[in-house]
Amino acid sequence: MAAQGPGARGRRGRSGFTEINITPLTDVFLVLVIILLITAPLIQNTSIKVELPSSASGDKADQTKPLSLAVDKKGQFSVNGTIVPEAKLVETLTREAKTSKQTVLLLQADSEATQKFVVKAMDAARQAGLRKISFATQPSAS
Repeated sequence: MAAQGPGARGRRGRSGFTEINITPLTDVFLVLVIILLITAPLIQNTSIKVELPSSASGDKADQTKPLSLAVDKKGQFSVNGTIVPEAKLVETLTREAKTSKQTVLLLQADSEATQKFVVKAMDAARQAGLRKISFATQPSAS
């Protein structure tokens, strides 16, 4: 009988590693897709909540996307969905107007926002060089 080394027996008993099991990998990817689907709507909506006033007569919005400024009932301002402090409102509107080359501002004021905050928003828009201001409303129930 020939003497066998310690590794000879192990090589004969094991088969080669021929395939990779990707089932755990696909499970991880499916979990990541589910997490992405759940968190995507939360990431997109960073704007402040604004309850628009209703209007019986209103124009349809034109197809170009105007620069938007939202004012909530607490006096928070949001430019294109990004919350902006009052002190930086004119600066932000000027920068956004230059980058988007817009001269029209869509003002989305909450129905419970005080006149003080709406006038501040309009004044900031004028200082930023925006000459046309449209007010966003929702259709009335009647």
